[in-house]
Amino acid sequence: MKKFKSGRHTAAFILLFLAESPNYGGQLLKMCEERLYANTIDSAILYRTLNKLEKEGAISSYWETVEEGQPRKWYKLNALGRAQLSEFYDDIVKRQRNFDLFLIHYKQLMEDEQ
Repeated sequence: MKKFKSGRHTAAFILLFLAESPNYGGQLLKMCEERLYANTIDSAILYRTLNKLEKEGAISSYWETVEEGQPRKWYKLNALGRAQLSEFYDDIVKRQRNFDLFLIHYKQLMEDEQ
C-alpha cells in the first residue's frame, strides 16, 4: 500500500491539540504519533506548520525554561486560531460526507461482485 501523503489538515490537528492546552513542538509531535491513525506529520512538517500558524496570527508562542532543562518554545491557541479550527471542522464534515458516500458505494460494489 502506498504511504499516505501529508495532507492539508496538518494545521487542523495542531490547532485541535492546542485547543486542549498550550504545548511545545516535541509534545505536539508525540501527540500526532500516538493519536493519528494515518500519521504523515514529521518534525519538519510540524515546525513548518507551527511557524505558518504563528505568522498568520492563529497561535502565539512563548519560551519557558524548566528547572535544569533546555528552554522550550510553547505554543498557545488564540481567537483567530479558534476561528480557523471551526473552519477546519466545517471542511472536514463536508469531506467526511464524501468519504462516507465512497465507502457505502464501494462496499455495495464489492458485495454485488460476490
